[in-house]
Amino acid sequence: MKRYTKPIHLQELKPHRRADSSLALINVVFLLLLFLLVSGTLRPPLPEGFDWAETQQNDGSGKLEGSLVLDRAGTVWFDGEVLAYDDLGPFLEARQSDRPHMVVQVDKRTRMEAVSELADRLKAGGVKRLTLMTVEAGAP
Repeated sequence: MKRYTKPIHLQELKPHRRADSSLALINVVFLLLLFLLVSGTLRPPLPEGFDWAETQQNDGSGKLEGSLVLDRAGTVWFDGEVLAYDDLGPFLEARQSDRPHMVVQVDKRTRMEAVSELADRLKAGGVKRLTLMTVEAGAP
């Protein structure tokens, strides 16, 4: 009896790569870093040594975006830059949409005369409603 042999070609088995769990960790760290970068840029910078004015009521509301900052020396800041009192008119002209309402973050050591002077200038510039941004007393 004759035997016939025929070669059988088997595929080479490649070693199976395990799923790398560090890739998921890298993605999470990247997203967390991205979130922290974005959230840090949303709040406008405050002047050096700024200390929030405090209040006893917890029913206020206001937005930090586009708000002015009045520091203890009576200097007005906007987006981390000093805004001269003479520049308030053109500043308000450029902000036509929010003109009737303005939010001001006030340092608790600011003299009342500076707050009053700023309020008078804003009123002369067309601001109808002024909100002073404070924090709740005793809050962390």
